[in-house]
Amino acid sequence: MLGIVAALSFTVPAHAEPASDAKLDANFLDALQRAGVSFNNGATAVNSAKAACAMMNQGQPEIDVIRRVAEQNPGIDTTSAAKFTAIAASAYCPQHLQGAGGSQN
Repeated sequence: MLGIVAALSFTVPAHAEPASDAKLDANFLDALQRAGVSFNNGATAVNSAKAACAMMNQGQPEIDVIRRVAEQNPGIDTTSAAKFTAIAASAYCPQHLQGAGGSQN
């Protein structure tokens, strides 16, 4: 997943000050659209993204999170699930992106 994160130029932008939940959600959904990851319901996509972060926060391996995203979203392929997971991490749990440029904890 980290390789995909490094390659994504359309991740959610970082902000100097904390963004509101609504702004984070809007930025996340916009990043998904720019990445070509389709979704039927914005609220469901946001909930799935937050669930993916919860799994990462529990120490789940990235590949397991990606698989779970694919399983919970019928019609999404593994590549799109990986993009979705990377964008979710960028938006809601950026601490999981720290290994993108080098070593990871």
